Amino acid sequence: MEELGRGRPKGKSPDHHGDGGAAVRSPSSSGSSSDINRPLSDKPPSDAPTMIDIPGGPPDNSPDSPTLVDLPGDTGADAPTMIDAPVKPAPRSPAGAAHGGQPMLEPGMRLAQRYEILEILGEGGMGAVYKAMDRELNRPVALKVIRPELAGNKAIIDRFKQELLLAREVTHKNVIRIYDLGEAEGLKFITMEYVEGKDLRTLIHEQTKLAPAEAVEVMQQVCRALEAAHSVGIIHRDLKPQNVMRDKSGRILVMDFGLARTLEGDGMTQTGALVGTMDYMSPEQALGKELDQRSDLFALGLIFYELLTGKMPYKAESVVASLLKRTQQRAAPVSSHDNTIPKALSNVVGRCLEPDLNLRYQTAAEILNDLNAWQGKGAAATLHFPAVRTWGQDLPWHWIGGIGAVLVVMLLGFLLRGKLAPSGTSQAPSGPVVSLAILPFHNASGDPSFDWLGSTVADMLSTDVGQSAQLRTVSSDRLHQIFTDLHISSATVLDPPMIRRVANFSNADRVVWGQYAKFGDQIRIDATLQDIKNDRTVPLKIEVPSEKDIPGAIDRLADSIRQKLALSDNVLKELKASSFKPSSQSVPALRDYNQGVGLQRDGKNLEAEKQFEAATKEDPAFALAFSKLAQSYSSLGYDAEAEQAAQKAVQLSQNLPETEKYLIAAIRAQTAKNFPEAIKAYENLAKASPDNSDVQSALVSLYEDSGNFAKAAEYNQKILTSNPNDIPAMLAAGRIAIKSGKPQASLDPLNRAHTLAVQVDNQEQIATSLHLIGAAYGRVNKPEEALSNYQDALTIRRKINDKRGVALSINGMAKVQASLGKNKEALANFLEAQKIRRDIGDKFGLGDTLIDLGNFYDDRGDHDQALKMYKESLQIQRDLSNESLQSVCLNNIGAVYFEKAQYEDARTYYQQALQLREKANVPQDIVESVHNLAETSVRMGQYDQAVSQYMRALDLWRSMENTRGAAVESYTLGVMFDYQGRFGAAVNSKQEALKTFQDLKDKTFWMAEIQSGYGNALILAGRGDEAKRYLDDAFSLARELKNDGMISQVLAFQGDAAYYRGDSKSARALYEQALQAANRSKEPDKILVAKVNLAKATLQEGQAQQVVATFRQLMEQADDQGVPNLSVECAISMAEAMIHSHQNAQAQQELERTLLRSDKIGLWPLSARAHYLLGTALRASGNQTEAQQQYRTAVQLLDQMRKEQGAEKILQRSDFKAMYEESTRWSQATKS
Repeated sequence: MEELGRGRPKGKSPDHHGDGGAAVRSPSSSGSSSDINRPLSDKPPSDAPTMIDIPGGPPDNSPDSPTLVDLPGDTGADAPTMIDAPVKPAPRSPAGAAHGGQPMLEPGMRLAQRYEILEILGEGGMGAVYKAMDRELNRPVALKVIRPELAGNKAIIDRFKQELLLAREVTHKNVIRIYDLGEAEGLKFITMEYVEGKDLRTLIHEQTKLAPAEAVEVMQQVCRALEAAHSVGIIHRDLKPQNVMRDKSGRILVMDFGLARTLEGDGMTQTGALVGTMDYMSPEQALGKELDQRSDLFALGLIFYELLTGKMPYKAESVVASLLKRTQQRAAPVSSHDNTIPKALSNVVGRCLEPDLNLRYQTAAEILNDLNAWQGKGAAATLHFPAVRTWGQDLPWHWIGGIGAVLVVMLLGFLLRGKLAPSGTSQAPSGPVVSLAILPFHNASGDPSFDWLGSTVADMLSTDVGQSAQLRTVSSDRLHQIFTDLHISSATVLDPPMIRRVANFSNADRVVWGQYAKFGDQIRIDATLQDIKNDRTVPLKIEVPSEKDIPGAIDRLADSIRQKLALSDNVLKELKASSFKPSSQSVPALRDYNQGVGLQRDGKNLEAEKQFEAATKEDPAFALAFSKLAQSYSSLGYDAEAEQAAQKAVQLSQNLPETEKYLIAAIRAQTAKNFPEAIKAYENLAKASPDNSDVQSALVSLYEDSGNFAKAAEYNQKILTSNPNDIPAMLAAGRIAIKSGKPQASLDPLNRAHTLAVQVDNQEQIATSLHLIGAAYGRVNKPEEALSNYQDALTIRRKINDKRGVALSINGMAKVQASLGKNKEALANFLEAQKIRRDIGDKFGLGDTLIDLGNFYDDRGDHDQALKMYKESLQIQRDLSNESLQSVCLNNIGAVYFEKAQYEDARTYYQQALQLREKANVPQDIVESVHNLAETSVRMGQYDQAVSQYMRALDLWRSMENTRGAAVESYTLGVMFDYQGRFGAAVNSKQEALKTFQDLKDKTFWMAEIQSGYGNALILAGRGDEAKRYLDDAFSLARELKNDGMISQVLAFQGDAAYYRGDSKSARALYEQALQAANRSKEPDKILVAKVNLAKATLQEGQAQQVVATFRQLMEQADDQGVPNLSVECAISMAEAMIHSHQNAQAQQELERTLLRSDKIGLWPLSARAHYLLGTALRASGNQTEAQQQYRTAVQLLDQMRKEQGAEKILQRSDFKAMYEESTRWSQATKS
């Protein structure tokens, strides 16, 4: 088990108190590495003026500047005129080019000297699809070619491979067959079955709807296709009419499993595509929940609905509204559209579309049965395919799961050393429960070399006596702690008062104590069974001929103790049946083993390793000793040796009792980092023995390493409740607190652990406590204290040759040094830690260091090197089956691609991270991934999807009762509403966030961000007079924080307030100050916004000609930075400058192109401006009729925006006022 979490997040994380940023890089949320996540340092998305963005829906936000355009020949007084563009079809691709600039494969060309191109069938986001002739097999095929600019992207190629591999698992006559994946002439492609026919979308378009009998025949075949796919664990995820073909014979074929994923696989999703077409999404898919086959059945119901009625059931004003509808209400019955549709079919469709998963059809076979019954063909055959079982590790888990409760109780034998409490059987005890404490025996021989036998006798007796619901054996750990607290050493002769004190502290009513002496080869053991309550003693004596006879002698002594406990015959039989004797008959091996267990429990793994190695040499067939040796190797980071020892133990256990085999298999799963199987095994043990601290300790480690800190803390608290001075448990409490984001709370248990470790002179535990204290100080921003503690830990670890510990401390120091800007020292330490971990074979630790190195490189702009580190770590985590850290790597890879503006790739990795995190069901991790996906959707211009994702993130924060996180997400939603022109909603969302931060009395970057953003929302809503005090407060805090980026943002918003009042002179002065601050901050987004604002001011001042080129350049920069709303605004401003320069034809073309983008992503304020400007350009060109239509559209959009509560004053903005008045005037003008 490692000592803490990985690298810090990179970017905005609402739950942190530092700066934020667009995408969030994962903190390590599960076990290990050298220290813990630091506060964030990047900034959140800026809510800069002049940016309008996002989701598809009616008009919404947009800070647009008024522009007066004087045109000759106007009918009426001079009036300010805004310019806007109509929506027209996009220009066609030039000849010889396919979608996205892909070279067109011309008919007659031959690919791979095999596939002759016949014709192009269509184009998609990934590339073009052709009809081709396979000349080797002389058959037609469909050939899907990936676009060259994407071909070098491994994630996209992986998607193609995924599509091939998944589809090949489904062999059914109603599923399109995939033939091969190939590469030739620099092109990568897939060949698949060619179908001559039409898709259902075309059929619906041609026929509007199908007759019920015809629709049923179609759906029966779709059901059979889905049944075949679902039976092998594959869900389609993007079922829609376009993906269902009907050939000339009437055969239906389902195609395009590009979005499918196996229910048992690693959750890879399609690159660069929304996971499911939004019109056909199930409610759970719309909410981003985990999907199963029932999601496909909902989509099937939508298709059936459309086939029967020609309509879709969830009509709404936007896609998002439609998605929300299906999560909240049932669809209207199909019979309500057409009463001739049979009620039985209406019921089938209704059940398919049931929002409640439990009420929906559960399988495609159920739907098929109902359709067959309606059709009168209930006996119609359907094909069934056996489910594919997941490949597992070669542990004997088939019998582990079947062990009964009684057998599980017996498991806890010699390995657990007398620590069993009563098993949790359902049968009530038939008499009073006896509590037995077996104390370490005193060495009366005078030979110190024989001291080992004292604790060995006690431990062997504890398991050999047996267990019962009526006999509670006090754990060895508890007795050890009592002896420590009472300062009783192994040399102490126990007197009656001392024995009573031990019994009192341990709540025991029976005590076994005694001594042993050696006479030549013979050993005599004198024991006493004392009834404390009744003050009776029973002497017991065993003569042992020689050391090799010790196991048999202890067995006889155990039998004597059982007989003298005054228990019923039935209980005695139960005890005898459950007694456990070690598998080794070698006394030296048992001695070494016993000492190793004690050392291991005390956290002395270096010494424990030596004892276990000695035990295995004394008895090469001692399976449990090999098993415990594997645990020690694993704790020291020697993964290869641990794997070998664990495998050896499994091999040696084949002829052992099932109880020992179970324990050995559980330990092997633990050392192999197979957390799910190991947790399952130890949970079974915990049910049998809920108070056993060895089992609890194992579960603490397993849950911690798998990232479930709540469960780890729960089990750890049980240990501390039983023994408040348990040093390893105190260390675990501190470590878990750090990983859970509570570093301050970790210091108390860590300091107590350090004090106790010093008292007992345990060097390993002293070093561990110092290391963890260093990690805690690093998290509370005390770097000097952190470095000092790390250095002290490192000194001890070098001295005792704890290589894994050395790597941990060096790694922790490197992270602190990096935060202090000591890059040279940090890199040297990271590389040394990496080398040590490679040398000793510590895969788990190496994976951690690679993540930290990736963070180091990424923070310094070396994204390619960061990717290399993250991807190597990802492979390690997959090898270790560590899904928690896989999600960290996937998330961090996504963050790097986000920074590189490769948003398709970023989304792919974020989606994979989200799927793993949803599987683990850790809300804190889930919300991070959902937030990152939302940020990516923003950059890709998919604002409807972004809003949906932000809403989900907001709900998650609220469900965690994290008001701070919810407030930041609410604020971000407000930014999105501004982009959409939903100014009232934006004000409300940001006001809610501001109230939370005021209640928190927050004084961080985020308070300044939210204060300024709320002021901006008021400005955009035409309420600029209300914004001043919020901007002033934000400016004061930004100066206090010395944050030039925030200062620039506030100045920009203040400039906007002046701009929308019509005071361009004051606006320019503030914009110039904003640019100066932005340049000092070196933040590209702030610099870009300031330059755009200054260009707008220049345009407003009448210098149109000189800013045309400026806006074009700024538009390209916005595209490079992934800010689509700003790019659109620059394009519109450029067109406005063209109109001022009398370049009306060019302006018209630019506006028509830009309107396509603006309308697609829902930038309704910008769309209104573009329509207005386009009307102006058309009017200047003499096209009054079309100009009027553009003006009318601009008025409609502005009217729609101001209907929203809180946005009634938008026409008080000088830009909107001018647009509205001019558009109203010219939309009503009489044709000349």
